Amino acid sequence: MLLAIECRLNRLSGILERIGAGLAPAASSPSLEGCALFDAWHIAKTTNDVPRLLDTASSDNPWAKPGTVSCQPGGEWDVRTRFARIVEALNVVTRLDYTYRANVAEGIMLVRFGQSVVDAMLQREYDAQDDAWRELDEDTRAIWAAEHDARVALTLAAACFAAGTCITRCYVQIAAPDSEQGERVVATYFFGRAAYLADCVPVAKDLESMDMDDMPCKRVLEAYESTAPETIEPAEVHARPRDDHRTLPPALRDLLLADTADELEVMEEDDDPYVARVVELREQAKVDRTGAFEGFSRLVEELEAKCTVAELLATGPVQTQFCDNQLVRMVLPVLEEDDSVRILRAPDALYFAQHEICSFYAEQEDFERALPEVRHLYDLARSSMQSHFALINVLARLERFDEIIEVARHGLRIASDRSAIGYLFYRLAFAYWNCDQLDLALACYRLVPRGEESGSSALEEMQGLMNEMGVSEPPTFEEAVETIHKAGLELPPVSAVTNQLADAAVQLVDNGFFFLARGCIFQMWRTMGNDELGSLNRSLG
Repeated sequence: MLLAIECRLNRLSGILERIGAGLAPAASSPSLEGCALFDAWHIAKTTNDVPRLLDTASSDNPWAKPGTVSCQPGGEWDVRTRFARIVEALNVVTRLDYTYRANVAEGIMLVRFGQSVVDAMLQREYDAQDDAWRELDEDTRAIWAAEHDARVALTLAAACFAAGTCITRCYVQIAAPDSEQGERVVATYFFGRAAYLADCVPVAKDLESMDMDDMPCKRVLEAYESTAPETIEPAEVHARPRDDHRTLPPALRDLLLADTADELEVMEEDDDPYVARVVELREQAKVDRTGAFEGFSRLVEELEAKCTVAELLATGPVQTQFCDNQLVRMVLPVLEEDDSVRILRAPDALYFAQHEICSFYAEQEDFERALPEVRHLYDLARSSMQSHFALINVLARLERFDEIIEVARHGLRIASDRSAIGYLFYRLAFAYWNCDQLDLALACYRLVPRGEESGSSALEEMQGLMNEMGVSEPPTFEEAVETIHKAGLELPPVSAVTNQLADAAVQLVDNGFFFLARGCIFQMWRTMGNDELGSLNRSLG
């Protein structure tokens, strides 16, 4: 039902666009018959884009250099982003839910899209030649839906070939919902570039004038029915870092401070005995807090000794760091100036145990003793937002506002998550207020994103600060940004972080490290909001 409603809204939008609604006063109201013709035309014209798409194969790719590093022309990043950009720009009236796969080295692509729902099609059609209306029963509308899907398939094949001259073959699949499997393929078509250009493009140009009832496109595609291979990509490109022992190319080694893909793993093994000890000690803490604290302290000493041995055995400069997720690991090199340094992964149990020690002192409100422990936690996880928050919370209880400013500013250098950015600005604002830097405090309160967890508190405190300053209106967003710029702060995510993620994404995709690339691309999509990035991210899964 929702898909049908969405399609009808799209059809209405198409009619309004066709008659130029809103661009200038209408000389006369369009007739119902005229609107009906426009409506049917939007469905019939689906393949009109085919010749235009094929002409874009040699055009520049605006996604070729999203950061400071350009992709390989005709490589995986180039082909996949070109395809995503083409398809996201297609003006199809039905919802176009699609996924795609590519193997550029083999010159092959596979696209799968969701079948149109029958209720999305017209319920009646106006025949201009006979000046008569015709009701379309469910069987006829099913024919229209199938013919429309065939035309979409023909268009998506053109998008594959337009994505790169290296693509010589493509599969296009139509999928329907399935209660058990999620979806099932109802049709698969295979196209070779030469045959497509010679035989399918001329058909695509003429389909607009052909009767949907006769299913001309679907009949043409019967000759291209096929079965697709289960996968077209080598398995290694989807390997998790822990199972991927491939050597990284030189540029990625320097960018990510790692020599092999498995060095970028951040997740602990499921059966790690040290994590099991943490779990046991947490259970013990429910009945014996002091005994558990002593257990956590011994565990930290044991694991730190293991880390020290690993550092001493390293053949080059190393640092031991804990990263709570893949994104944090990708951003970590922003904090390191020496690209010869390599990162050794700190055990999860070491971070968890150290965190429990911090919590023990905090629960007793012994913040003086908690401070060195939480600083140790912070040093262990310099790119983790949680370690920044833990240190800020202890510093706040000790009213060390100058140090809060230092830690919060450091966090904003590497933050890319909206909620983390909001919390850091919130804490920074209160610290500046207590250091009598009121304009900076007001600017930071203004930059806390609305709707985040700290947003309501920030608004309340900002009003109190404005009353103290005798200010009736908060600064505009632009004024707040200018104020923090003067103080040496860049609005996050800062360019160093966005470039780090973009450069890593481009090179990881081009070199076949898709699992690692996805985290970078997903964060790029969250930051930039481009549909092409969402499509690209799905294609790598």
